[in-house]
Amino acid sequence: MVKLFNRTHASVLLCSALPGLAMAAQTVTELAPSVIQSTRDAADGSGSYTLSEGSTASKTSTQNRDEAQTVNMVTAQTLDDYQVKDLNDAMRFVSGVSQTNTLGGTKDAVIKRGFGSNDDNSILRDGVRSAIGRNLGATTDHVEVLKGPASLMYGALEPGGLINVISKQPQFTQSTTLTGSGYSEGGGTFGLDTTGPLGDTNLAYRLVAERSHEDYWRNYGVDEHTLIAPSIAWVGDRASFSLAYTYNDYASPFDRGTVFANGHPADISYRDRLDERWAKTVGISQSTTAKFEYQLNDAWRSRLTYGWTEDRYSLAIAQPSTLKGDTLRRIANGGHYDYESRYTALDFIGDQQLFGQRHEIVVGVDNESLDKYRGKTYRNASSTAGNLNIQDPTYGNLAEPSTVSAVQSNAENNLVTTSAYFKDNWHLNDRWILVFGGRQEHWDQYSDQGLGSSYAPGADSNGDKFLPFGGIVYQPTDNVALYANYSRSFVPNDADDAGNSFKPTEGRSYEVGIKYSPVQALNVNLAVYDIVKKNLVNSVLQSNGDSIDEAVGKARSRGVELDVTGEIARNWSIIGTYAYDHTEVLKNEESPEQEGNRLPNAPMHTASLYLSHQLALPAETGKWHVGAGARYVGERPGDDANSFWLDSYTTADAFVRWDLPTHDYKTSLQLNIDNLFNKEYYPATTGSSTLQVEEGALRTARLTASVTF
Repeated sequence: MVKLFNRTHASVLLCSALPGLAMAAQTVTELAPSVIQSTRDAADGSGSYTLSEGSTASKTSTQNRDEAQTVNMVTAQTLDDYQVKDLNDAMRFVSGVSQTNTLGGTKDAVIKRGFGSNDDNSILRDGVRSAIGRNLGATTDHVEVLKGPASLMYGALEPGGLINVISKQPQFTQSTTLTGSGYSEGGGTFGLDTTGPLGDTNLAYRLVAERSHEDYWRNYGVDEHTLIAPSIAWVGDRASFSLAYTYNDYASPFDRGTVFANGHPADISYRDRLDERWAKTVGISQSTTAKFEYQLNDAWRSRLTYGWTEDRYSLAIAQPSTLKGDTLRRIANGGHYDYESRYTALDFIGDQQLFGQRHEIVVGVDNESLDKYRGKTYRNASSTAGNLNIQDPTYGNLAEPSTVSAVQSNAENNLVTTSAYFKDNWHLNDRWILVFGGRQEHWDQYSDQGLGSSYAPGADSNGDKFLPFGGIVYQPTDNVALYANYSRSFVPNDADDAGNSFKPTEGRSYEVGIKYSPVQALNVNLAVYDIVKKNLVNSVLQSNGDSIDEAVGKARSRGVELDVTGEIARNWSIIGTYAYDHTEVLKNEESPEQEGNRLPNAPMHTASLYLSHQLALPAETGKWHVGAGARYVGERPGDDANSFWLDSYTTADAFVRWDLPTHDYKTSLQLNIDNLFNKEYYPATTGSSTLQVEEGALRTARLTASVTF
């Protein structure tokens, strides 16, 4: 296995400077305690499957019914009940979101309303764009999903939407939770989550730590990580400051899945991997977020935000290249990667009365840099040593990657944007809200690659773009909100492995919908949308593992989404979703015969239904919670040519939790079973190859014990 490498990066000076600013703030008026509270603690949805407000759509806590967009939540209770293991898994509770190519199981990879990839920069951590491959874990409080173009607040993005992973925050109430779990395949996890005040000061801390070592569900491999995440917050009467850091040292299998022959999965063992024991990813991910807020007056406050994320990793792949009969030819590939994001923003947030009308205003400027770097890149030659009999695999003949490709090494894609933006939720009266805003963005893009004489420059371009947003909300009653919006998106395309660059992708969207809350703890959301994306680029995977892009031209996604979340009766909770999404290639300049095709990995129909119940038993027996549900994913094309298809599938999950009748501390024991009926299914492909089709995990069980004191 190639060793993890190091790249020097600049020190984060802002993080050390901001505490001094916070301590220098003068006392005038009291800040709301929610400055350092997580949304779970601040909103009325604690312990529920629904939340009434979020911070993603407007960069500040806002009632979801007041937004002219679809905002879906995966709450802390949902994550706890179903022991959600990663972000792809969490999206089963959200309509219109499905899995795409996870790069061998190493990255978050979701399609939103027909568009998305594992490298589309649509995943945020606490409002800061993340360069980290896997973003959900022990530090996660809940997840917010903003549907449709979100470029108004967040700049360069695909038109399908974004996912914002909200972290646990320091609290002024002392609490410590110890958690241990055992996994049916072998191994387990131990975690610590402690928070509380620091003496009699205005400081609070939180420390989340976790060690996991679990056997992979297929015939070999280990998924493990060591995480430590300290954070601190200070709250004064007028100012507040928070600083959070996360370190995660990880290793996970790189599993390309199985192969398809004649349009169907090969008739081979579902559990047997088709790569080598050295095929894995080893890396270190880190993130730092610092926020300083200052209350200017009763109506306005300012916020300075700095965010930095980095994922440094090495990977080795037994890359499938050809299949002849039962013989699969594989090539040893690998590389060292350093993905990094840096973000700075200054926002002014107001809740202002003008001429008797309320304005919820956000105005700000930001600067963001996204740097994707691949250092030494290994491309071994094809040889018979890579041959594997898929019916009876024998491992160990193919050596680890060792041949450096001068042409593919030292590949860098850098995107820097500087923007000014404005948004106003203008309450015209008690029933009507006009939502409008715009972003003026300047972007610079640069790419190059190659060692020594193989060096070749790539993209070197810049430009300016205005991105408008307009919407309207009508609330005829206190529990009904009708809305409509028009929005646009924009994102420059990365250069491919050959150094080719393409025009930036642009999107436009129309959306109408209704948000209905028959009771406080139950939300029903219905949305209809039409999205067009132009300058679309498809990535075509080559037999040696390189990705070569081609211009498609234009694609459309039209659909309907329904979400029902919350409490339907006393002690009964529901998560129900349905989505219809029809994708279509409208124009393909390289392959006109593909016009009219559906986009790969994008199902036309998805649905899910999950129910949980607290049993009515005597108090001396403790509290018992049970829950179960299923998700359906319809058939979808495996590649751009629609030459093969992945069948529809339905998987079921269940849990039972016993909260013991203890007094001084909360103790629980929980059993989760995923894929209850042991279904064999294929969630996604790479989008271009029948030799790299991901397999869904078979039935697995997890027993978890926790104590809080």
